[in-house]
Amino acid sequence: MRNVVGRAPSQTGSSMKVEYLETFLDLVQTRNFQRTAERLNVTQSTVSSRVRSLEDAIGVSLFTRGRSGAELTPEGQKFENYAVNIRLCWNLARQELGLPAGYESRLRIATQVSLWERIVKRWVVWLREQFPKTAIHVEADYSKSMINDLIFGALDIGVVYTPQYQPDVEYHHLFDEKFLMVSTQSAALDEISVEDYVFVALSPHFVVQHSQLLPQLHLAPVSMGLSAMSIELLRTRGGTAYLPSELAESLIAQGELHRVGGAPVIEQPVFVTFLSRQRHRPMINQAIKGLRAIAVG
Repeated sequence: MRNVVGRAPSQTGSSMKVEYLETFLDLVQTRNFQRTAERLNVTQSTVSSRVRSLEDAIGVSLFTRGRSGAELTPEGQKFENYAVNIRLCWNLARQELGLPAGYESRLRIATQVSLWERIVKRWVVWLREQFPKTAIHVEADYSKSMINDLIFGALDIGVVYTPQYQPDVEYHHLFDEKFLMVSTQSAALDEISVEDYVFVALSPHFVVQHSQLLPQLHLAPVSMGLSAMSIELLRTRGGTAYLPSELAESLIAQGELHRVGGAPVIEQPVFVTFLSRQRHRPMINQAIKGLRAIAVG
């Protein structure tokens, strides 16, 4: 077993390279030097050498070797988060600096998955027209992940359901998205069976509103996190669910679904979020103004 006592940083000028981090993070997953060597298409001795060089560079032992494989030392466990963030920073820097030919900047935006059709698709078209020299990167994610990316610098603007208040993060209300109860059968609310109901748990706010307005349906045996998933289930086996109003009305017009009579409309606030220190960037300001105009239009 390797010595796990902290060591002094090497005095020979060891440096940390990106491949050292990649090897370390892969080894965290596999806990096996040979398996990591196979996954990275290098020799086992190369894996060992990279780990030693990384340990020399930061001055601690990161792994112990035993019969069960490679295990992280306490220092290795602490270093894992740093390694993930350093690699992310490196990838972001390469992405930011590696712009397509003729482009001058990059704007990174993200949205709740269900809002793509509602506003973001039109927003991206608008951004391309307004900023022809700016490369646009778009993600679809959940509120918590978007806010984490925003804080870390991997995102410029997010469109979220659920604010999570953090220092230097601003939230501005955009609009209230409406959700309608629809069914594959023409029915009234008191005819809806909990056994045929699909509970789409979109956000904490939506869940609270749903539990207050429809306690008889709140403990449905099937629940999902995405409207698109519930539509496919309704098409396959029938049933009832809440969908965004625009999507619901489109499917009603096509004859696929019926609106449930007497069911309440549930509203979900939507927010745009960005870092406070970015508020004076002209591109950020203009992009948010464009988003707001599209959202209320």
